[in-house]
Amino acid sequence: MGQPTSDLLFSTIPPERIGISGEYDYHGLAKRVTATLKQHFELDEIQGLRVTQRGAVVVILGAIVNQWLLIRLVRVAMGVSGAADVEVNGVSVGYSLRYYLEVKPSRAGLGKLVGAMNHSL
Repeated sequence: MGQPTSDLLFSTIPPERIGISGEYDYHGLAKRVTATLKQHFELDEIQGLRVTQRGAVVVILGAIVNQWLLIRLVRVAMGVSGAADVEVNGVSVGYSLRYYLEVKPSRAGLGKLVGAMNHSL
């Protein structure tokens, strides 16, 4: 007749628990999102971030340069199979601006900051 429903239920891995190589991994979604972010962003854009998960919810923590980068991060993370939502409450935006106001960089440093902001648009 076919397999009982309970066998099918326990023989499939939930999408949020699939690891990078297709194996069962309790933190699989977070690892796959991290790998995807590394493919889509420059290292200096995401080096201050940490990605975890709570079930099918991706949780991003850390500091980023601007709001545009945050929007791009969420869009890429939501594109990963198994991601139902992205939580960004633990992300602080504008670290470079705070640094600029405290340190007041040289003209070259200011040019670099403006270039970084234009790059993310």
